[in-house]
Amino acid sequence: MARSGVFASISGFFGDVGRARNASNLYSDLSNLSDDALRARGLTRSDLARHAFDTAFNGK
Repeated sequence: MARSGVFASISGFFGDVGRARNASNLYSDLSNLSDDALRARGLTRSDLARHAFDTAFNGK
């Protein structure tokens, strides 16, 4: 029982690391876009961090 809990914790940690890397990559990609390209996606520069996090961690 305890072994599965440890495995789940480790698995969850590495899953979060992967999602954080995805968020970082998305943020980087979006930050390279022009303001007009961001606007076409319904985003502003101030939205980028929240959008990257939500996409990576909440699948939005």
